Amino acid sequence: MKHIIKLIIILSLFAQVCNAQKVETVEEYKVLYSKLASRLRIAEKDSSCFIGKPFSELAKHLEKCGVKIESVGITNFDSQKVTPQNLYGIRLLFIDNKIWNFALTNELRHPDVYVDFNEILPYQQALSLVKEYKGNFTEEVEEFYSKATVKSLLFAIPDNLSMFPHRNKPVLINE
Repeated sequence: MKHIIKLIIILSLFAQVCNAQKVETVEEYKVLYSKLASRLRIAEKDSSCFIGKPFSELAKHLEKCGVKIESVGITNFDSQKVTPQNLYGIRLLFIDNKIWNFALTNELRHPDVYVDFNEILPYQQALSLVKEYKGNFTEEVEEFYSKATVKSLLFAIPDNLSMFPHRNKPVLINE
């Protein structure tokens, strides 16, 4: 029995290592992006079912589709105020901070999902969680958003990976 438990632990650790995102080249990023994009498109097909449901159900659906939420960004809040009080929506990211920095450095896009809520959440508490966990989607962050009801969803899955697709192309000037 002890050997079976040890084997299960070793296999689960091995599975975690194999599933870890690692990108060192643009080609590796393209492979990761393609995998994420296809899984998000599958998740998007059923996304309307999650309008009016708690965020926790959407998070479980994404996980079932093979997409892990890596981090969260604050996107929709009362930005016109000097000290914002209300949070209305978030952005879900599916790549870790290291890969996000790689994409940014190489001017590459990444897929996101924007979620707006019916409820107004406390901005300062959301900001504290972002700062404390460096934007990572931890159990504490998930718990904060879990009961918020999804108002709308936007799956942003760009077809063109380049942020500036025309940058290196020659410009033709008519004389």
